[in-house]
Amino acid sequence: MSDPVWRATLTKDDLLEAIGFVRTRAGLRLHGIKLEPDVVIMRCAEGLSFRTAQMACDIPAEGSWPSPIRVNGAVLRRLAPKLVGPEVALLYQDGAITLNGTSVTAREI
Repeated sequence: MSDPVWRATLTKDDLLEAIGFVRTRAGLRLHGIKLEPDVVIMRCAEGLSFRTAQMACDIPAEGSWPSPIRVNGAVLRRLAPKLVGPEVALLYQDGAITLNGTSVTAREI
């Protein structure tokens, strides 16, 4: 296992706001007969940007995030409220994004 290059720290409240905003029905584009499943997380001037095809929400974050990562937005939205503590350590490594120790499948794009 390699040392992760993607490493950021953000507040849980900011994460909840971002994922909730981009996962609203207005923010999701139809993908076939279902709504698009993924959210892209990428670096922005403020820290990190959470994006779907229709919306983006930029939140403050500290750390290194060299390229965009794609993760299932529904899974992320269900997981975020369950995270313990006021801060979230976000890592991407070896095909998984880890939030405070809980990993879900993701991929670099």
